[in-house]
Amino acid sequence: MITVLSGCAMVWKSTGDILVTFGEAEMAPHLLAYDDIRMGCITGEAQTPLLMSFEEVGSWPEKLGVMTFTTAAVCVEQMALEEELRYQREVRAGNVSAAQDARIAQKRLSATAAKRLYKAFRIMDEKYGPLEEGQCPRLRKDFDELVWLVGNVAGVQALVADGVADGTVGVPRDIVAKVERRMKCLDNEKWWGAPMAVRATIWSILPQLAPEGAQPWQTLKQSEKMGFEQGVRLSSALYAMSAYSKGDNQRLREAIRNFAANDQNLDPDYAMIDTIAALLVTGLSDRLWTENTGKRTPLSGLGTFWDDQPDEPEMDINDLL
Repeated sequence: MITVLSGCAMVWKSTGDILVTFGEAEMAPHLLAYDDIRMGCITGEAQTPLLMSFEEVGSWPEKLGVMTFTTAAVCVEQMALEEELRYQREVRAGNVSAAQDARIAQKRLSATAAKRLYKAFRIMDEKYGPLEEGQCPRLRKDFDELVWLVGNVAGVQALVADGVADGTVGVPRDIVAKVERRMKCLDNEKWWGAPMAVRATIWSILPQLAPEGAQPWQTLKQSEKMGFEQGVRLSSALYAMSAYSKGDNQRLREAIRNFAANDQNLDPDYAMIDTIAALLVTGLSDRLWTENTGKRTPLSGLGTFWDDQPDEPEMDINDLL
């Protein structure tokens, strides 16, 4: 019996090793090239339990787990956004009980998103740690660097989602300072300006973490431009989120318009990252539209606003008489 069980364990580990190797070499690049965000997030929800179960037999699926837990969180974040938009509509209509129900649903879903995002961060932390203060991990491959970027951003997102959920998950607040320091470990130009955009986003919200002489909005603009040039608009989404967090509607509108205007020549190898960025920006636009009109951004209307003036003045019927 012991011999049989030992043989099964070896088979399971071999299966796990093959799955992880295939996942990193083939599945992850294939999924990153998808621009169907729904497929990406459902893949994360469906595959994560199976993938992480192979830890029990000695395989190492952690890097893939960071990616799948993060994409799985996208599904729940979108559900939370739908409840937030419903809350805004019910408030406009004066339906108090319905508005309260929508807010409760939003908080529940945000708590689930926070759990998944925080799990992604902790898996990354364990995989590449422990690290001393200011120390960078050994990131041997591009995939390691991408996991490091995604995992750290997931940590910040986890804290934001937990804030919406009234802190029920208990995501530690010192994550933000850790992420700010850790972004120094990545080549900013190689990763579309995103590392500096993450740091500048944190500086704009928590000025005490900014180095002396830092100019977060200027840094965000530079990172945004770099992302546009390289075809992955994550930095632009971070710029928009920073403006939204600060209640700066002028910068927020500018960021949304710029994002929408730079939708050509996107990098096909990282279509999923850009699509997630588009989802974030569209969500911010939907919040503005719903708050002001009761309905979300019109189809193909990202970058436009309800109070935009028409390019050409309307013709007066009297001019034809």
